[in-house]
Amino acid sequence: MTENKDATALSPKNVYELMDNDAGEVMVLLYAGEGKPANPTFLLDEKNKLIEISRSKDDLVLIEGLKSEAISKIKKLETLYVCEMKYNDNPDAENEILYAYAASLKKKEPNQLAKMQNRDTESKTKETVAEKARKAREKILETSQK
Repeated sequence: MTENKDATALSPKNVYELMDNDAGEVMVLLYAGEGKPANPTFLLDEKNKLIEISRSKDDLVLIEGLKSEAISKIKKLETLYVCEMKYNDNPDAENEILYAYAASLKKKEPNQLAKMQNRDTESKTKETVAEKARKAREKILETSQK
């Protein structure tokens, strides 16, 4: 799999290349972002055919326009390798690698709706238990008064 984002409608700085090897490892080759990456992670969004690479807490890179073949390979990964090169306006200049790192798969957190539904279910369960306890107390009181 070698995938190259078409640069005709994009700035040259927004071009990327995906490469894989026989071991099934995948690397994204792109131009470097601002600052050094810290605790990088990635997340595959199959629906929108993109990869979100979190270079750091506040720096997100989107790799868009993925083909089906690339998605199939990426969704099997726990680690995505990233190589960031220095952008150079001179096409004859040698590419300088600024950062090379492994981004780990970001575990999906349940969305807010799922969290709220879990809380509602928990509160209904608690109410049900509380209601059962109240009814049991009332029954005991009724029995003891007879």
